[in-house]
Amino acid sequence: MIASGPKPLLLLVRFTEREILSRFAGSAFGLIWALANPLLLLAIYAFVFGQLFKTRMGDLSADSYIVFLAIALWPWMMFADGVLRAMQSVQANAPLVKKVAFPHLLLVLAAVNSVFMVHLAGYIAILAILAATGSTLHLAGVPSALLAIATLYLLAVGAGAFLAALQTLLRDVEQVVAPALMMLQFLTPVLYPVSIIPDAYRHWFTWNPLTGVMQRLRDGFLLGATPQFADLLMLSVGVFVAAIGIGFFLRLSPYFEDFL
Repeated sequence: MIASGPKPLLLLVRFTEREILSRFAGSAFGLIWALANPLLLLAIYAFVFGQLFKTRMGDLSADSYIVFLAIALWPWMMFADGVLRAMQSVQANAPLVKKVAFPHLLLVLAAVNSVFMVHLAGYIAILAILAATGSTLHLAGVPSALLAIATLYLLAVGAGAFLAALQTLLRDVEQVVAPALMMLQFLTPVLYPVSIIPDAYRHWFTWNPLTGVMQRLRDGFLLGATPQFADLLMLSVGVFVAAIGIGFFLRLSPYFEDFL
């Protein structure tokens, strides 16, 4: 095996650049797809839940529902896409892992970094468009939103690292994760407000850390909520999940070459 020359931080930057470029390699419109694809999903969800099921959306009108949905949809895609790409990162770079000595965790971090950078660009663009078209968004809520996104990043790194290690050893993992993420999306208040969840089931949703993240994003941008102790508690959950996932990954990392 050949020892790698560049330092880990420089390698991480290069891996992240490569992930972003390869994501749109051969595409005529490049990064435009980072906004176009989520916009299409936003339009579909807005029609289905804002029009067809609007009687279940409480006080949200069709227009306000679009804003309500957009605030959580892009962060959800950051998390879900980050987990999927991180899970596949080691296996997708098998030749590199076999030939070059470097911290394998960099592949996971680069995958999550690239996803968050791309979707964050789209998120900022859609928030700017909503504000320019008359939607009321509170700048005072930006710090809370940043803490929520940081929590999502840590959760994606932790879950992605854990699944990347499992996927390297057991190829069936990816067959389970994609439908599991789809199920998790509907068990997280991304498409609907927490208020419509029946009281008998609402306490179960509080065990999902993503519920708090989505709620804080909306409280920040729609109500102007500033950071509270709950935000730091939420962030600490992200740190805990990241530590568990990374620890599991590092424990199995020396054996990856034998399974690739």
